[in-house]
Amino acid sequence: MVYRKGFSLIEVLVFTAVLGLFFVAAMAVATFNLKNMKIQEHKILAARFAEEGIEWLKQEKEDDWSIFITRGSAAGTTYCLNNSLSWDSSSPCGSYGLSTIYKRELVIKNSGSPVDQVEAIITVYWQDMDTDLSVPIKTVFKLLE
Repeated sequence: MVYRKGFSLIEVLVFTAVLGLFFVAAMAVATFNLKNMKIQEHKILAARFAEEGIEWLKQEKEDDWSIFITRGSAAGTTYCLNNSLSWDSSSPCGSYGLSTIYKRELVIKNSGSPVDQVEAIITVYWQDMDTDLSVPIKTVFKLLE
């Protein structure tokens, strides 16, 4: 009897199928990780844009409290801070402006009579693969800080 060394066709097909499944699973994990990494990158940039807005608000408050409180209302006033940090655009942001994929909105609410506290919420929005994402940062300014 002569025995030949080697693999049968079935063994080769099974090995190829298992190897293919391994590569498909590896690609799925890699794709998932890349997507999450990109979302985290966008989240970091959005947080930076929000913090930039908070720092601008701190300076506005320090410059003149009496003017600062006129920017808000008891119900809340919304400002669009997309392209510049200024009080000029007092309407919700309709389009994305910061680096083309972000938009930054400020809602400022006064409380107290006379106003002694201002709540500010800056929210940076962006879209990623048809999903709306946002990073909100809330702070409270008081007259005696």
